[in-house]
Amino acid sequence: MFVTTLVVLAILLMSACGGGEEASQPTTPGPSSTESPISATPTVTGRPATPVGMPEAGLPMGKLAFSSRRDGNGEVYLLSDEGEMNLTNDPAEDIESDLSPDGEKVVFASNRDGIYHVYVVNVDGTGLIRLTDDPAGDFSPRWSPDGKRIAFSRTGALYVMDSDGSNVQEVTRPESEATAPPCKAGAFLGGWSPDGQQLIFYAASVTRRLGQVCTVNVDGTNLTAVVSEPPGYHVEPIWSPDGEWIAYRSIRDENAEIYVVRSDGTEDTNLTNNPAIDLEPDWSPDSQWVVFGSYRTGDCDLYIVRPDGSDLARVTTTIGKDSDPSWGP
Repeated sequence: MFVTTLVVLAILLMSACGGGEEASQPTTPGPSSTESPISATPTVTGRPATPVGMPEAGLPMGKLAFSSRRDGNGEVYLLSDEGEMNLTNDPAEDIESDLSPDGEKVVFASNRDGIYHVYVVNVDGTGLIRLTDDPAGDFSPRWSPDGKRIAFSRTGALYVMDSDGSNVQEVTRPESEATAPPCKAGAFLGGWSPDGQQLIFYAASVTRRLGQVCTVNVDGTNLTAVVSEPPGYHVEPIWSPDGEWIAYRSIRDENAEIYVVRSDGTEDTNLTNNPAIDLEPDWSPDSQWVVFGSYRTGDCDLYIVRPDGSDLARVTTTIGKDSDPSWGP
């Protein structure tokens, strides 16, 4: 049942966003938290990072890592004051990137070794290293606020490890989605709380057509549903750096919008309010902007907007899906 649930969930979310990285989520139960670190994994020599064109609008601050299919396959790009650069430049699928807190490294998932593992690379495209090697596959890696740990998803469970791939620990374990209480029907990582004490994620029950935004302490305690009402698919949550707000995608009334809600679950607000598909939000380092993907021009590009819905600006214009942004210093 768990395998079927994840497959159907991937299909539902793909149809809601025009195809995306959700299809890469694991579909088989995983092992316990006794994995060995991959500290002996050698450095992988990749192709040089490739500069590309300038964006339509510059960023108010910092750098932006994101996934793009403009080359026909998933690649990780970096947007900065110098323009856009292809960091991965590999025929494999490179997805779900996350900038380190110091803005010097990017962690991402890639199937370049046959199944998805977690990799890290410098922002100039050098120093590529594989961090995980589990046969179940690993996805959605996210840096802790201090840069010392990385959380990720594996077969519907959440894990944390040290930033070198060692000391892997299980945080949550999924239950049968048809009967699981809120937040226990498989977990797909969003990110960390600003204080590094909690993870935010979404849990989904396909048979009940529900997705919930949840938080949990890094030690697995204090599992809490933040957004579960109204019934719908509430997915892709991310905490603002100041800890005040959570942005997430919600599929209600057959439309995908970006919402913001206070960390205590109050003041739930539709940020985008557009008939197009909006997805995969992230916050600027100063919590003054939200970046997200949108199909409002027919192609999926990245946009930025204030948390009150003002000052909307388009950031990327290249043909091909640009999505899953991560905004860093």
